[in-house]
Amino acid sequence: MTETSIRELMSRAVEAGAPPGVQLPVNDVLARNGRVLRRRRTNRAVAAVVVLAGVAGLTALLPGRSPSALPPAPAATRPALDTPTPTIDYEHRANTAMGLLTAAVPAGYRVSKGGPTPAPGGGSYAVHEVHWRIPGQPTKDLYGALLEVQLDGRAAVLTARVTEHDRPEPPPTADLCAVRIDPNEQSCRTVLASNGTPVRIASWNPVTGPVDEATRMANGVLVTVQQAGRPRPGSYGLGRAVLDDRQLADLTANPRLLP
Repeated sequence: MTETSIRELMSRAVEAGAPPGVQLPVNDVLARNGRVLRRRRTNRAVAAVVVLAGVAGLTALLPGRSPSALPPAPAATRPALDTPTPTIDYEHRANTAMGLLTAAVPAGYRVSKGGPTPAPGGGSYAVHEVHWRIPGQPTKDLYGALLEVQLDGRAAVLTARVTEHDRPEPPPTADLCAVRIDPNEQSCRTVLASNGTPVRIASWNPVTGPVDEATRMANGVLVTVQQAGRPRPGSYGLGRAVLDDRQLADLTANPRLLP
């Protein structure tokens, strides 16, 4: 029943006259009926919105619905994290190399310590020395150590060096002696260290005494450990090796020498 039909009905009732003792509150009835009608219209509108939303959600789940028709989900953003490159403490690595050389010296040898020993002509012989790359002054060597040892008045020198290289690392089954590293090499052999790492050991015999040089490529660097006799004023060069092949290979394959 609309508001217009109610007004017409009430008008006819007023013209016909009310029963005795009864008043016809036309305005109150119309106002109350208007409120009812407005509430109905509001409820219908809300219900229509809910139904449309439900239909939209169901439609998105129906087979064949193209995902591109759906509104794009907000992209998850993550804060950019800068991973700093770790800085290698080359000085610490050089001191580690010196410690490894010292620990490898067999019993009975005297380890030289202190500063350089004067040499004829104003030069000097280093007897206990470490070196490392300084930032801003790049060198081929990253770090290394030199240690002189003496036995029965004769001297030999042990050195450990870690250098950069741009050659491909050989596969485990490769012949490590196929290519010379030092042009003075007279012989070469491959020795397995105690941890199973193959190590290349080359030898030659200059006038100063026999030289054995062990090398290993790993992690983009070349690890070199060398032993050689060292004749100098007041001391003859040691005419034999300080370390045997296995000891030399174990020292070269020690992972603590790697950066």
